[in-house]
Amino acid sequence: MEDTRNRILKAALELFSKHGYTGATTREIARSSDVTEVTLFRHFASKEKLFGEVVLRYLPSQDFAEFVKNANEMEYSKALESIALFFLEGLKQNEDLIRILYMESQRHYDLMVQVYAALINNLAFILADYFRELQDKDIVRRFNPIVGAKMFLGIWIALYEDEHFLAMDPFKVLTVEAVSECLDIFIRGTKL
Repeated sequence: MEDTRNRILKAALELFSKHGYTGATTREIARSSDVTEVTLFRHFASKEKLFGEVVLRYLPSQDFAEFVKNANEMEYSKALESIALFFLEGLKQNEDLIRILYMESQRHYDLMVQVYAALINNLAFILADYFRELQDKDIVRRFNPIVGAKMFLGIWIALYEDEHFLAMDPFKVLTVEAVSECLDIFIRGTKL
């Protein structure tokens, strides 16, 4: 059962990435995942739900939650640097999905906003747990962990958009200096 669901999600990722939300059909996704459309709809009530699941599963990466969980074993600044770089790399690797969220918002504004909000909230909860754990160990000062998590994510989303996704030069890479400066500012504001 889980294998079928995973096949559908993988096929959906590939077809949404290739054809966009509007261009990818549930019929194509079902055929590509070797199931019937009825089976697809048993797992995902609608194309909208399927798209939402794809975004939540693959952005920034399937392993993001596990990566953050393991980061608590590292020194704080090194952990944040690792999380930031892992997050940015995941965005770069899944740029097609990000592009779909932006481009399809013209036709499907409410859906794209809903999916984006769910993604940010999901990632913020993962990071908030990490910050809470560090607060309990007196490594970082007391602050609202959800707000801190959203700020941390916002830094990297803005940097990614500025230097990679929306930049005039599409081949420009994230600068080490920009990452370092952003990390320094965030760490100084949160560390005890």
